[in-house]
Amino acid sequence: MTTPQPAQSAGDAAAREAGFIDRRARIEFAAMCFAAFLFSVTHNYSALLAIVFDNNGHSLQATGLLLSLFAIPCIAGALLSSAACARLGVLNTARIAFLLTALGMGAFAFTRDDFWLALASRVIQGFGVGAAMPAGLVYVQSRITPKRFVYFVTVYSAVIPLAAAFAPPLGEWTMKRFGETALFIEAAIPSVLAIAFTFGLRDATRPRNTGGLNLGNAFQRRLLLPYIVIFAGGGLYGFSVNYLAADLHQRNFALAAFFVPSSIALIAIRFVGMRALARFSPRILVTAGLFSYGLGYLLIVLAQDSMVMGVGAAFFGFGNSVMFPVVSAWVVEGLEPRDRAGPQAVNTASFYTAIYALPWPQAFIIGAWGYAAAEWIWVAVAAALGAYLSMRLALKQMK
Repeated sequence: MTTPQPAQSAGDAAAREAGFIDRRARIEFAAMCFAAFLFSVTHNYSALLAIVFDNNGHSLQATGLLLSLFAIPCIAGALLSSAACARLGVLNTARIAFLLTALGMGAFAFTRDDFWLALASRVIQGFGVGAAMPAGLVYVQSRITPKRFVYFVTVYSAVIPLAAAFAPPLGEWTMKRFGETALFIEAAIPSVLAIAFTFGLRDATRPRNTGGLNLGNAFQRRLLLPYIVIFAGGGLYGFSVNYLAADLHQRNFALAAFFVPSSIALIAIRFVGMRALARFSPRILVTAGLFSYGLGYLLIVLAQDSMVMGVGAAFFGFGNSVMFPVVSAWVVEGLEPRDRAGPQAVNTASFYTAIYALPWPQAFIIGAWGYAAAEWIWVAVAAALGAYLSMRLALKQMK
């Protein structure tokens, strides 16, 4: 009767050596990664919303407003996630977030042609998307040890944009052959399935309940710079989510010309390259990511054929691969697991603010000067912030 115990202890020891708290945590980490991927497949159908809104008679400004107002519930969901994790549990918060995302996206099958009904769908979707990432991060960080913390946070974060390789091309195919109603019904299904993958998992320890939004120590002065960086990263990534599909459509590029190579680059870095890159400090990785983003946008705006677009997409994918996961590890440096929910909530809120609040002002830029003008602005932002971080690193080396 006692023979299984040594095997269990050996399994736990092997798991701890690999970077997990015990053997079961390895499976739980993988399950949450797959659930997050399914959630993200649903959300990445949003890349087609600009096209759908245009097809249904919404003006460019109205489309920009629908895309940007998503920021309000998304940011609210992110900021409320810490309190929800403390009161409802981390897994329950993630499940609710997945469900709201599915309901919001599926509702577009019936609401897409009316501004106010479409806005209501975006609000529901936004609360789900906002809460999903911080809750998922708090959960997976509870399954791993400090030994390979940055690497496994990066692996988990890889599954979110990975869905961009599948959802937009698949959605484009479905929309062309079966119409927009089928598109949104199809979009909701993966996030519903994501909920099923969370059952049977042990819950994480609930964050400390400090009252209110439960943000705790999220507003330390040292966190200001990473919050600014992640805001810029959100804007750089957000243009691809909100407008790049429409730009490619206008320039007669297949969506796969960008979304497939960018996702391949992201996967290669996060699953393979990050094993070596994790030895560098977050500041160095983020600086490299910003310069890569800038070069990617430069090639995207200049591209006249799929080869140049693909190379630009690969540089974009590298920048995207390091930005969110590395900054997410940066903001929780030195914090106990129960103290991480607040900084992760604000970090995610900063990221989502840029992704979803900027499309509306960008709509005016696009309307006046075209998509290329907005892309040139992102080239400049990435280069300027990358240069600033480089200067800070150089000054630190000189001291």
